[in-house]
Amino acid sequence: MYRTSTALILSLASLAPIAAEAAPVHFSVTIAQYYGPNTFLAMYLTDAAGNYKSTVWVAGGRTSYWRHLRTWYRATGGAGADGVTGASVGAGRTLTVTHDISAAMMDAGYVLHIDAAAEGIGESPDEISIPITKAGAGQDIPGNGFIANFKYRM
Repeated sequence: MYRTSTALILSLASLAPIAAEAAPVHFSVTIAQYYGPNTFLAMYLTDAAGNYKSTVWVAGGRTSYWRHLRTWYRATGGAGADGVTGASVGAGRTLTVTHDISAAMMDAGYVLHIDAAAEGIGESPDEISIPITKAGAGQDIPGNGFIANFKYRM
């Protein structure tokens, strides 16, 4: 019993630095006011060289429409979501998602991208493209199409 408890404690202690390396980041996207169907969104990360790393969130479950989230869909090689997905977002509504971001990615050139589209209305590829930095947390970033504003906080 003593050996098992000691081994468990030592194992958990060795995992503490790994857990400390990632922190939750809260992303909020407010959709602009417009009349029409809900907005599909793809939030994804690229590294400093512009290479796709992972999908943070896809809003809009109809996979047949994902190809309209053009830059994300191309970046994934058409493979679609490797992250969490949820419902599309209505006009004037705010989507807030939380994603663990590695401390090594902060202030290291990683960029969060958001593609937006609405069926029958149009597409807004790479509507938001912002480096993930500690200084950028809490800043309101205006969109230029379907997104009224975006912000992230740690």
